[in-house]
Amino acid sequence: MTSKVKNIFRGYLCLLFFLVSGCVETVSMYHGNKVSNVQVVTLQEGVQNAGTWETFDVVVDYSYLKEGEVLELTGNVELGQSYQMTYDRLRYLDLFLFFTDEGSRVLETVAFRGFLTNTTDDQRKFTRSYNVPAGTVGFSFGYNGAVGGRDGHITFSQLPLNNSKGR
Repeated sequence: MTSKVKNIFRGYLCLLFFLVSGCVETVSMYHGNKVSNVQVVTLQEGVQNAGTWETFDVVVDYSYLKEGEVLELTGNVELGQSYQMTYDRLRYLDLFLFFTDEGSRVLETVAFRGFLTNTTDDQRKFTRSYNVPAGTVGFSFGYNGAVGGRDGHITFSQLPLNNSKGR
């Protein structure tokens, strides 16, 4: 396949992805699936809290204040050190915020599409207010991304894909 044909094919795949992903309402993405193998932050009322949510791939430094049904969340996101040292290009990073119940099941999802792009040492700050869904006792983050370099690219993700509603 020529380079031009490959690029056209990739373009059609991207278009198809955006069309299909637009069919699922963001708040219902991963709904009912269990967040596992990652930290779930337990919400505390009326107290400023801060911490770090970290996996091999991504580091999120955050602080939050929950008052009533409103959550004020601020933070900074960057790739893990291994990717920063090994790869020179960040193809994309989609970040997700999951509101969870007492069983770590997703009640609602907030998606930040194309959150980080450019270089692997890119960082991004965020500040936002959210209405906390009924039954929420905590939150967690997730992501889907890809990095590249001279030797190709790899993808990575941490998402609640296994449906664990009855468990």
